[in-house]
Amino acid sequence: MSSYTGTKDIVRAESAVSRIAILSDAHLLIQAERFRDENYRSPRGEISLKNFNKVVSQVVAEEPEAVILAGDMFDEREKGGEWVVDVEAAKYWPEIRKGLKQLMECTKYGIYALRGNHDTAPVLKELQDYLGNGFHFVRNEEEKIGNRRMYFMETRYRQGNYTIKREELPEKGEILIMHETIPWDMPGLEQEVFQALGERFTLLLNGHMHHYSHGSLDIPNLYSLPALIPSRELKNNFTVEYQWPGDLENPKIKDSPFGYLILDGDEISFKRYNPIQSIVNIRIEGDNPGDIVKGINEVYSHLMQREDRDNLWVWISASGITFEHTVRQETNRYPEINTMDIKVKNQKSKIKNIELKGLDKVISLSELEARVLTSLLWPDRDLAQKLFDEIFNSDNLSRNADSNLERILFQKLLELSALHCGVPEERLKSFLMKVDPLWKKK
Repeated sequence: MSSYTGTKDIVRAESAVSRIAILSDAHLLIQAERFRDENYRSPRGEISLKNFNKVVSQVVAEEPEAVILAGDMFDEREKGGEWVVDVEAAKYWPEIRKGLKQLMECTKYGIYALRGNHDTAPVLKELQDYLGNGFHFVRNEEEKIGNRRMYFMETRYRQGNYTIKREELPEKGEILIMHETIPWDMPGLEQEVFQALGERFTLLLNGHMHHYSHGSLDIPNLYSLPALIPSRELKNNFTVEYQWPGDLENPKIKDSPFGYLILDGDEISFKRYNPIQSIVNIRIEGDNPGDIVKGINEVYSHLMQREDRDNLWVWISASGITFEHTVRQETNRYPEINTMDIKVKNQKSKIKNIELKGLDKVISLSELEARVLTSLLWPDRDLAQKLFDEIFNSDNLSRNADSNLERILFQKLLELSALHCGVPEERLKSFLMKVDPLWKKK
């Protein structure tokens, strides 16, 4: 078993070994959004390719004898879950192949690629055919790279908790390249499997997690690989963090978490890559949607004052709100700032001062709203949220309902529902004109 000493992580090997660069989780095609223009790539896609070209130059300068791709360098699906179509992928492949060729030609032994859960075998096979003998797609077998023996265990990733039968694990060896979920306070591969592999191999190098760490799960020879560059599959990496309420003048600043590992002789070192863009995490907490809207506008107004506002990739997490749409409406007011993803988290809201009777028991409006919304599928939830916000709210329900109020609410209900169901505006207006005299008779 390896021993580790000093400020750098040390792996004791039996003999002199080759200098190897280990790269993981670039997610280069997750940015491949669909456009009619066959020559157009999204700004997100462009900046990812620029980052890839820049980090390739940095790796080449390391003069590695081999390069390992530990999974999820490419993608079969877009961030939204749609399959990456050939016409979009074709816009990216020339530059991706060019970068891979640079890596391959700077090495003595070439590139060795493992399939991750976002990769497909056909893509890796095609790269092997295109790039020739210097690119090796390896599945569940050992390769001798210089004086190193490296086993490439293809991913068994599953959502939630999962395991791998002991008899299906590779036998003892020197270095294991893998791509599984480390259960860091989350569902993942059974910890006992990592422990078993840690006993069978001198060194475990695991992709997928997007974070560099050493010694996770109290396994001293387990390394988690960093994400090579930023992508839409960010997994909580950031370089700047704002909190609202909080001091917007002094955000939390972190060193770049992106990069790769160099295995050189008996040393392992994390080589940091500083991306072209700033990765911004915004955390907003409030008691109601009004608080969240206020927080978003205060933070984004502050971001607009930054000189690099055109070069930000922003992730938002908002607590105290039900729907992403409410947040997106506000962020869309700042098109100069690239909002990548939004995550909302409900908080137990204060009970509104109104009670609805006629059910088995008295139920608050907040509870009714939550029950209705959670029972619906998208996009029906959007309509339901608008109905609760604009019609079934505490102000309207607590007022004395005269015929004029009923008329206004009825018309508003039809307008929202008609828009949602695709009813032409002229047909809606015609219907309202016919029924409007009935309110006067009432």
